[in-house]
Amino acid sequence: MRLILLLCSLICYGMASPVLAGPLADRLAGELVRQVPEQALPLDEVQRLDRRLIAPDSLYPAWQRYPLRQLQAIYRYQQECGTEKDLPAEWLPLLQALCGQGATPSTRWFAAHPIYPLGGSSAARWLARYPTAGLNHLLHVRERRDLLGQLGDDNLDALLRGERWLLQSGQLWLLADGQWRRYGAGQWQPLAERLGMTLDSRVDGPCQERIGGICINERPTLHWQWLALASTFGFILLLGWASWQRWRLLRERRVALQMLTHELRTPIMALSGISEELRHDFDRLPPSAQQSVGQLLGSVARLHQLAQASRHYLAAETLEDERVAVSLTEWLTLACERHSATFCLEREMTLALPFYWLDLALDNLLRNASQHGRAPVRICASWQAGRLILAVSDGGELPNYRLATLLRRGARADGLGLGLAIVRHLLRRLGGRLTLSGPPTTFTLTLPCQLWSDPES
Repeated sequence: MRLILLLCSLICYGMASPVLAGPLADRLAGELVRQVPEQALPLDEVQRLDRRLIAPDSLYPAWQRYPLRQLQAIYRYQQECGTEKDLPAEWLPLLQALCGQGATPSTRWFAAHPIYPLGGSSAARWLARYPTAGLNHLLHVRERRDLLGQLGDDNLDALLRGERWLLQSGQLWLLADGQWRRYGAGQWQPLAERLGMTLDSRVDGPCQERIGGICINERPTLHWQWLALASTFGFILLLGWASWQRWRLLRERRVALQMLTHELRTPIMALSGISEELRHDFDRLPPSAQQSVGQLLGSVARLHQLAQASRHYLAAETLEDERVAVSLTEWLTLACERHSATFCLEREMTLALPFYWLDLALDNLLRNASQHGRAPVRICASWQAGRLILAVSDGGELPNYRLATLLRRGARADGLGLGLAIVRHLLRRLGGRLTLSGPPTTFTLTLPCQLWSDPES
């Protein structure tokens, strides 16, 4: 009986789980390449572009790379051409030239510094004041408003990941024969209908084949409907009332999750639109409102990143977040400023880290130390044998508690157990671990990582 139940479960799982590009996608691609696309873009033109000139995040201020005081100094200087204090040295040639106090930067300089710290491309900043030829190829795709600039943020991210299929506003993009080919709805939809398939950009729900962010399903037929009905009836008889109840509860949870996901993404999209308008007017805001607007833009960008990363977080066994270059000194300085803490570092270094998730874990530890521990709160950071070690300590004492005990207690009224459970869960999926020692109370975060050696990798 147990063997029968196991086989039925495996069959149902195989029918419901999506697969990568397969026969359906190949059939559709074979028909599309015979059609003349509405527009085509050679692949080598896309490959010649700097990835940062495609990434949607490049349009926002570089909060993670530069401290707020430097961003404020850049804004003040470009408005008043005053003191050069706190200005990043690498941006002095452009800032001085914009103020008429230095030589015009060369095209090679713009190519080496494509993204302006306050968001957008460096070329766009220069062309806004000194329209000249020869820099248009260094504009961000959104600033050029060309074929690529019509793609949404999700599709631009998919393009950077190397996807071959994109679906944007009813238009289907296919990478074939060394070029990106764009087909209108009047071209690809009749082909898909004739082949007996449907295309959708939804994230959840049944999916026979998934190609990037596109889901391909065969159109239901009468034969399939009768087969599904017979299979469902046999499944109910075989597993009994208990299994039926379990299936019903799982279905309710899935519907609730879909509703929550939909309701969460709607306000995020609205906030993204508002933040985009604020970003365009950022230079005209009064200095008194600039810091608040900057924090708002950073929070909206973080919400957008959370919505994107949560899909991988819920679906994968391990988090597959892109590793980025992180300066330990700058990161720890910003983290300590948020929680009135201090830090010690053996030596400055730049590591390749999953910054979003690691910053979330460290923020939870610092919040726990500030709210439930005693001052002073301190971070000791080191990198040993390919592992980043962050020890967060405070003046409190937990002589009668172990980490497992705190986690078993779950979310206490003061929120201590829940924060630690989040940190341990994140680190486990990133391949790291969390330990507790003391007194004084010290939570040690350990994560495998490497030194950042190639900024273009």
